Amino acid sequence: MKYISIVLFLMTTIFAVNAQDKDYVDHKPEYRKWLDSYIIDKIEYTQTNTIIYFRFICKNDESGGAIFYPPGGASPWYLKGRNVNKDVDILAVKNIRRNGILLTKEVTGNSFHADPAGKTGNTVFSCEVYFPRLPNDLKTADLIEGKGQEYNRRHFNCFNISLKTWEDDLGSEDDSKKKVEEFETKFNTTKTTDEKKPEPKPEPKPEPKPEPQTKPEPITGDAAPLHSAQDMECQKRLLLDRIQFHDNSTKYKGMINANRTLNLLFDFMREHPNSTIVLHGYSDIFGNKERNEELSEARVIKIQRWLGMVGISPNRIEVEAHGSADPLIPEGDVRNRRVEVEVKCN
Repeated sequence: MKYISIVLFLMTTIFAVNAQDKDYVDHKPEYRKWLDSYIIDKIEYTQTNTIIYFRFICKNDESGGAIFYPPGGASPWYLKGRNVNKDVDILAVKNIRRNGILLTKEVTGNSFHADPAGKTGNTVFSCEVYFPRLPNDLKTADLIEGKGQEYNRRHFNCFNISLKTWEDDLGSEDDSKKKVEEFETKFNTTKTTDEKKPEPKPEPKPEPKPEPQTKPEPITGDAAPLHSAQDMECQKRLLLDRIQFHDNSTKYKGMINANRTLNLLFDFMREHPNSTIVLHGYSDIFGNKERNEELSEARVIKIQRWLGMVGISPNRIEVEAHGSADPLIPEGDVRNRRVEVEVKCN
């Protein structure tokens, strides 16, 4: 009986090891997320890796594209264990595609920046995020874009991801295909390639009459405007008055002026590698308080991400959202929808 028990124990152990080494794909991943603009297509479990297939939508007229961070980059994805207190770092980000066209097989260096497919419409980006094969005792985890960004609603975070075994309900390949089709159709992005078809010529429209140019009124407030590189000094707060936003939007009013200001910020941070900045976002006085706070946050995060795309580490850029607090024009005005920068030097 003793020998029989030993044999049964060995068989059970071998079976458990084989079960862990079994390759399978979860076509019905279960998780929560912040926004509707991204999904997990599927999760593949191989003998050596756990691979998360990630997909998201980029609005071409509001975004500078997408940034992917490899291990060692500024904000790489990682898995935060929930039922087990364990963090798992990524091994690689591979097979980045734009509208189905492969851009790079693997991200190297500090980051990979992918431009949108055009000036209007939407672009679909997809990638594969590689982790080591996860232990069986890790049942649920959060996929977080950058450590310390667990509560940042503008990051591509997925929560309570169910890490399944081969015995769970994994669905079929049709399930993941259907989910991708529904996701892309929702955002009117049914095209799967960057191939351009001839567009019909638009009917001629009368040119709009130019709006009369009015000289802006002087802006009150403590922050001086940022108009040249010499304006940026340590421990100084400046108003980015040339960056203005459309109502209820993160879209810039006047890209030329906005780009000039963005380049001033970039030049200063590149020439002062020990400096950090705080971006303070504000909204106008009208509308819901919570919505105004979200707008002010989204506007400063847009600038933070632009600086990240041109090589400035997001760790050097803090953001604070103030909503409709401290309006420059108490009666309400476009100038209340603003961003101020606080320069810090070490």
